Amino acid sequence: MGIFDIYKNKKDNSLILINSFATHVNSDKNMIIIYSNIEKHSEYEIGSCPSFNGYGTKQEIESKYELFIKKEDLNKYNDWNDVFNLLEEN
Repeated sequence: MGIFDIYKNKKDNSLILINSFATHVNSDKNMIIIYSNIEKHSEYEIGSCPSFNGYGTKQEIESKYELFIKKEDLNKYNDWNDVFNLLEEN
């Protein structure tokens, strides 16, 4: 799991983008992962709202989501429309 990896929900195919990792100020244990929910509102309007960012442990996220596109493969796509087209094909 890395920053900018895209995961899809195992049940409803919604997408999340891994944004960052965080730990509590007094501990280096229990790292959490911060992600954005990516939504397609129309062909021209795709994005996320910071108010709906989420977080969880790697185990929690991977129990609901599966890796869809690795950061290293993002250069294969021109924009988010390509990503959503791939999602619809699968």
